[in-house]
Amino acid sequence: MSFIKKGATTLAIAGAMFAVAGCSSSEPKQQDPNIDSVIQQSEQGYRNTTVGYTFTYPENWQNSVVERDTFEWNNQRVDAQNMAVFYYKNFELNSTPEPLLALATYPQQEWEQMQRQARDRVGSTPAHVIGTKNDQVLVAYINTQNPYDAGSSQGQEYARHVLTPGQVQNAISW
Repeated sequence: MSFIKKGATTLAIAGAMFAVAGCSSSEPKQQDPNIDSVIQQSEQGYRNTTVGYTFTYPENWQNSVVERDTFEWNNQRVDAQNMAVFYYKNFELNSTPEPLLALATYPQQEWEQMQRQARDRVGSTPAHVIGTKNDQVLVAYINTQNPYDAGSSQGQEYARHVLTPGQVQNAISW
């Protein structure tokens, strides 16, 4: 009996870990344990298998954006059912990845409650609603604060990778 309980507990933990990941990428894991995948030229987009949306990468993101399945955005935990964060990284300079865009989904009721609470907070990155489907709200967090000197070549390159809410919405199929 104890073996069955342990097996069920292990199976439940494994299932929870799989459910928390919630997002998939066709690219294998990289050597860097902090990076889930690097967008390659042959890839067409990011596919979230849990919620069922696809994000088509902009052409200028090829080989300069890193994708992670995470619950963090700008070093703060975001309570979303699942989340994919896309970072700019200059591989030639081996720079530290800097967040560009995060896509997250929330149940409709939870999203509405978060919006009521957000009215009282100042200074947080606003989320842009990209779409709703089956009681789920897909939102985009867009980092508009350039982490580099805006006049530097790296700052200008970073700025070229930042998308507008409309560009994100046009790149999503759901």
